[in-house]
Amino acid sequence: MRRRLPWVRQRVVARGSAHVAQIAGDHYTYVSERTGPAPRAMAAPPAGPPRLVGRGDETARLLRVLEPGPARSPAASAVVVSAVSGLAGIGKTALALHTAHEAAVVRGWFPGGVLFVDLRGYDPQGKVTAEQALGALLRALGIRGEDMPPTQEERAALYRSELARLADEGKPVLLVADNASTPDQVAPLLPARHEHRALVTSRDTLATLPARQLRLGQLPSADARDLITTTLTRSDPDDARLDRPSDALDAVVGSCGGLPLALKLAAARLTGDPGLPLATFAAELADSRTRLGSLHYDDDSVRTAFALSFRRLAPLPARLFRLLPLAPGSDISTEAASALLGRPARGELADLARAALLSEEPVGSGRWRMHDLIRLFASGLAHEDSARQRARARKRLLRYYATTARSATRYLWGQAEGGTSGPFTSREKAIAWLEAERPNLVAATRMAADGQIDLAVDLTYGVSIFLHRWGYVDDNLAILSAVVPAAEAAGRTVWAAGLRNELALSLADAGRVAEGVEHLREAVRVWRRIVRRRAAAAPSLALVLANLAFWDESPERRRAAAEEAVAITRPLVKGNGLPPPDVELAGALDNLSRALADLGLHTEALAPAREGVEIRRRQVASAPGGYEALLADAVVNLAARLLATGETAGAIDHAHEGVALYRQLAAESPKGSGPDLANALGTLGLCRARAGQWEAAREAHAEATAVLTQLERPRPAPSLNLLTAALAEAPGVRESAEASAVHESGDSAERP
Repeated sequence: MRRRLPWVRQRVVARGSAHVAQIAGDHYTYVSERTGPAPRAMAAPPAGPPRLVGRGDETARLLRVLEPGPARSPAASAVVVSAVSGLAGIGKTALALHTAHEAAVVRGWFPGGVLFVDLRGYDPQGKVTAEQALGALLRALGIRGEDMPPTQEERAALYRSELARLADEGKPVLLVADNASTPDQVAPLLPARHEHRALVTSRDTLATLPARQLRLGQLPSADARDLITTTLTRSDPDDARLDRPSDALDAVVGSCGGLPLALKLAAARLTGDPGLPLATFAAELADSRTRLGSLHYDDDSVRTAFALSFRRLAPLPARLFRLLPLAPGSDISTEAASALLGRPARGELADLARAALLSEEPVGSGRWRMHDLIRLFASGLAHEDSARQRARARKRLLRYYATTARSATRYLWGQAEGGTSGPFTSREKAIAWLEAERPNLVAATRMAADGQIDLAVDLTYGVSIFLHRWGYVDDNLAILSAVVPAAEAAGRTVWAAGLRNELALSLADAGRVAEGVEHLREAVRVWRRIVRRRAAAAPSLALVLANLAFWDESPERRRAAAEEAVAITRPLVKGNGLPPPDVELAGALDNLSRALADLGLHTEALAPAREGVEIRRRQVASAPGGYEALLADAVVNLAARLLATGETAGAIDHAHEGVALYRQLAAESPKGSGPDLANALGTLGLCRARAGQWEAAREAHAEATAVLTQLERPRPAPSLNLLTAALAEAPGVRESAEASAVHESGDSAERP
């Protein structure tokens, strides 16, 4: 039965469990259907925040959708629906109320009114059904109790009829359905006419709802700080805790993770306890064990808000949610999550994302991120799984990282057979995976060092070569510094000795050469003991000696180490002149040539340098993509040796080859190969200078300088320093400098 608007103005009352209020003329009406005792009618609707912080862009997006307009096609004749979703406490309701007020009151777009219904989709006492919501909305529209249809279908028909009448009269309505948990709660409430609009909020992405989705993210740090300071200032404009910029306030904001609910509760704690120092509260929140408990005030709690979302999960997504804190990094891939769960996990991850407990960032990337506070909440649920279950899940995850890292780094050694290695079909894909997973691999390796040394060592060998070649010095040093002592403590002497060599090189990369040399000397002592028991370990001893031959400060000791390494490895070379992968004859020869050159024996240094280059060429031919960096190093070394013996033309050719190789490597890894490219350019410049090609030498110097300038942490390039000195002595430079000095002197003498 239809009722005219004057009747509506006279008869709208709260019945049953409906909450009704009118705030804008006859039809700006809010309704809330609740279980339990019926609330009394209120003079005002649910209020949004006095000032909505940090949601200007989101408000503008919603207003663009809510703005009335004619239907442009048959498909546009249905009501336009906007759905706001996001994590519990992210501010969905506040945004909806603020936008509704802006659209209806400030802009006057909805003369028919605004209907607000709280569907309580996550309330443990029970959500509001569509039938209950329809009854409340009809009562708000003036339908008396005796005229109320008994079934949901009949109520929906009458509801749409009433809204159609308002549309015909030019009085469109905005429906705000808050806290929906399922599309079934909302779908029957949607108006059928395009003149109306609907705004829905939910923690879940209501994917089957015909709506334009807006997912709320956390507030930026500046807005988060503003939210707290605004609250405190409103309570007490003279609050002394805000008198000056405070690192403690920034720490409080950071602990809340941009979550408006957490920020609101933090502000409430500070407002309710004016004597609580910011530093004390910041320290309380900094402790991950107590943070969630600290974000609690009266009956409001971050933990409770999260629990309402978690309890609705099916068993398998709930189990994955509890396991995700075992992941060592800040995000996790679909494949890693599958390893953690022990079965394909894309569906469960999507379930968690729909519940706003997880997010895929960016969408479609297969990488998932959990809010820090959510991670703490999930960690608190660990007791729901047995220690054995969690240990197995952790081991599956670490094994996945170790196995996949090994497959990826095979491409770095040119060892992928048939163009594939494990899950990777190309070098580019393998490197992209290593780049994306680098923080997780580093964290996983350090985690494995605590109790699972086998996996820790496997992970280290799988990732260390990538970290070294791509210039991630700090990461490489972090994992090696953790795993080497762990291997020694576990009695794994061979592993510890092998990794000590890698640790030494990582220290040298970090500029801590003296420490690196001490580790190399210790590794030599350990390998000598091992070789006495097991002769097959001799190549490992030779590798450490070859490295010592590069880094030791004494040329005589370097020569002795290199000669011993060559003596060990030469008998192991195959008939085709190609050493086995674990036999580093070429490196020993290169470093022998360097030691001889430093002793002034330049002619004797040529033969080992040439032999090292030939071995590297055969290695590159046998395993493309694996030895190019080592070949580049060898040919640049040979160029320097040729230059020292007066073979300038040959030196230029080899320096050119080295520069070309390093350009390719630096294009792939600027941080890792950029310093080597600069050094190679320095050598080429020296060769050009020796040939009297000063302009070409300056060009090489300029390019090398530009390469180093672009690096955050450049390693020294010794040849570039020599080139700089050579260019300073170039013909014409000194004469020009002297003439300039004379001119300046005479010029100054003529001044008054």
